[in-house]
Amino acid sequence: MRKWLKVMLITAGSLIALVIVLLLGLAWYMKANKTTFLRQITDQLNENINGEFSIGDMEPSFFRSFPNVSLALKRVELHDSLWQQHHHALIDLDYIFVRVNTLSLLRKHVDVKEVSLEKGIIYLYTDSTGYSNTAVLTGNAGKKKGGSQEANIHRFSIAHITFVIDNRQKFKLFQLDIQEMYGRLNSTDSGTHLDMRSRMEARDFAFNTNKGSYLKNKTLRLNLSLFYKKATKQLIVPQQEIKIDATPVQIAGTFDFSEKPPPFFLRINANQVLLKDASSWLSPNISGKLANIQLTAPLDAEATLQGHMKYRDTPHVVVTWKTSRNTLVTDMGEWENCSFTGRFNNEVIPGAGHSDENSAVNIFQLQASLGRIPLKADTIRVVNLKQPLLHGHFESAFPLSHLNTAAGDVPLEFREGTATADLNYTGPVLKNDNTPSSLQGVVKIQNGGFTYLPRDLTFHDCSATLQFTGQDLLVQNVRLQSQKSALQMEGTVRNLLNLYFAAPEKIELDWKIRSALVDLNEFTSFLGARKKGKVPDPHQKAQELSRVGKQLDKVLAASNVRMDVLLDKVVFQHFTAQRVSAVLSLTASDLLLHKMAFQHAGGTAQVSGSVHQQGVNNTFKVNANIANVRIAQLFYAFDNFGQSALKSENLRGIVSAKADIKGNVLDNGNLVKHSLFGTVNFNLKNGALLNFGPLEDIGNFLFRRRRLDSVTFENLSNTLQLQGTKINIPPMRIASSVVNIDLNGVYGFAGGTNINMEIPLRNPAKDSGITDKEEKRRRSRRGIIIRLHAVSGSDGKVKIKLGKGD
Repeated sequence: MRKWLKVMLITAGSLIALVIVLLLGLAWYMKANKTTFLRQITDQLNENINGEFSIGDMEPSFFRSFPNVSLALKRVELHDSLWQQHHHALIDLDYIFVRVNTLSLLRKHVDVKEVSLEKGIIYLYTDSTGYSNTAVLTGNAGKKKGGSQEANIHRFSIAHITFVIDNRQKFKLFQLDIQEMYGRLNSTDSGTHLDMRSRMEARDFAFNTNKGSYLKNKTLRLNLSLFYKKATKQLIVPQQEIKIDATPVQIAGTFDFSEKPPPFFLRINANQVLLKDASSWLSPNISGKLANIQLTAPLDAEATLQGHMKYRDTPHVVVTWKTSRNTLVTDMGEWENCSFTGRFNNEVIPGAGHSDENSAVNIFQLQASLGRIPLKADTIRVVNLKQPLLHGHFESAFPLSHLNTAAGDVPLEFREGTATADLNYTGPVLKNDNTPSSLQGVVKIQNGGFTYLPRDLTFHDCSATLQFTGQDLLVQNVRLQSQKSALQMEGTVRNLLNLYFAAPEKIELDWKIRSALVDLNEFTSFLGARKKGKVPDPHQKAQELSRVGKQLDKVLAASNVRMDVLLDKVVFQHFTAQRVSAVLSLTASDLLLHKMAFQHAGGTAQVSGSVHQQGVNNTFKVNANIANVRIAQLFYAFDNFGQSALKSENLRGIVSAKADIKGNVLDNGNLVKHSLFGTVNFNLKNGALLNFGPLEDIGNFLFRRRRLDSVTFENLSNTLQLQGTKINIPPMRIASSVVNIDLNGVYGFAGGTNINMEIPLRNPAKDSGITDKEEKRRRSRRGIIIRLHAVSGSDGKVKIKLGKGD
């Protein structure tokens, strides 16, 4: 080994040994003078405070900041004079490590270069009267010893410390759990510069505890440079990056302690941050309003907070944001390709306070698609966030067929046509808010073609104007064209917006319907129960239009419809009517015909009644009054009223009648056989029975020389009772040109016929010149009277027998 190297190694070893000896000597020296050092430390720290400062123990730590020495202060507490009442120590720490100049220890003077705090709590408490435990720091300059040197702490570190500002008077609470913090202080005559790196949990950050905390339970990573200017007493936070959880955020601000209460200003910028993350940084009274809104892609946001550190002060908060081609998910559906800018402001009216009532959210230049429905809104404004009310101007134009996928539960299936909308909406945002909504504007439909699925009705060449006037809807200029019918309609729906979701069964639709021709054969589905609309695709995304469409199906099913109808001509199976006027209503389960008048078969009719919709087989009631109607056409029109014994080809004459009957009708419009019950009071003038089987049978039996295949009579009247399969015939006379018949009994459609007949053999032609009715009747019974009995045979046919029945 070379000599110089050996000398160097020996020298280095000697120096190390010397240092070890010195450190051991210092350790012994500090232990021997512990009481003196503790007194010096407490004297220096207590020099400008009023309170009790205590240190449990002190130990040297030589290797922590070699070559300097750190003093480890254990169980350090600082209490104010009222600690026994509120029990919040200003300082309660397990360890304080103080780095001192090694040579200063030999002079029995502590020169503090660095302070490290570990494990404990620093609690700045102010009670409701304004008293603060920081009063312990209020010192007396007279206590300061001459020649003592003010400590200049250049560096500090903090680990596992909870820092709390609890101001019960001003309702402010800030609690930071500091895992680690490292900083450097540089003090000059102009001020102090702090560089700091830290990681902490923000347990509470409440400027007003009644409103809740900002940054609740968020992890903060702060790499900050702060400047305190002594001349202006301002704490300056230059713009720099911090991290909230894992999101980078730019922050800048100013705290001005030259004023009381101190004002502050903070600016926070976050680019490409998710809305759910950004809203979670805000206080609950703000974030709660955004809970039902999600943006799937990030946005750019900026927030400013400006306020004062004073009692019950809520800062002025302004948040702005922008995004493009995003997806907005709300209770109103999933809005795709969404682009807009926005602004939140909790001081809409300057000077009126920073409250929910004075807050507003504004959305500008919104462009989006709800399903396949494009939507534009130049301004959407939500005011009074305590009871939020939305104002918005919305525009859209789209093919009607796009509604088929945008709203899967709509009871309409569109094939063609276009729609345009220009609407202004005002209404509540919260589901349980009963504030009335208002919708103003117009929706126009042109060249539409659709199928109304619950009734399987198809229309084409349709047009309509929907005029919204606040609560109500005016349906104007409606044109509907089916295969054979053309309808012109106008309608009114009162209080639609309030009842649409809340109480659809209370909605009333008033319609005026006009038409030159209506073929009721196309509308027989209204006789049956209403079918469900199309089943939504389970793979389709839920949309608000789907929710609206599903509710539309419920509204149409549950609402009450009143129609005032004027039709030039109506066709239904064999029935034809002219100049039809009617007032009818549709409910969830009934068709109510309040009154109807029409012309038919040369006469007139007035009808009222109802149909109770049950499905395939539906019950009905009819009260009818017809006058001067050709009976053959009447029987033909109504398919011989469900019986086959007496048909339209057997009848001639003019009939007037009053009927009060009930029965059943199938969903295809056909009467259920043998279902009629009620009474029919009729009067037939200038009547004739042609080729009527029962009379022809009597002719074959008694009057072979008389023509009973064509029997005429001037007047025939009675009140018949319909009882399903039977007709009860009260006593009546058929005074005809060929024979007079007195009869009564029961006619059975499916057996059970039991009719007694008395037939004078006298030829009515002999009495044709007599004008007195009583005399004519008396003479008609002169001579032989044959009594016959009509009964149902075993084969179901009516048999004529001699003799009087039972």
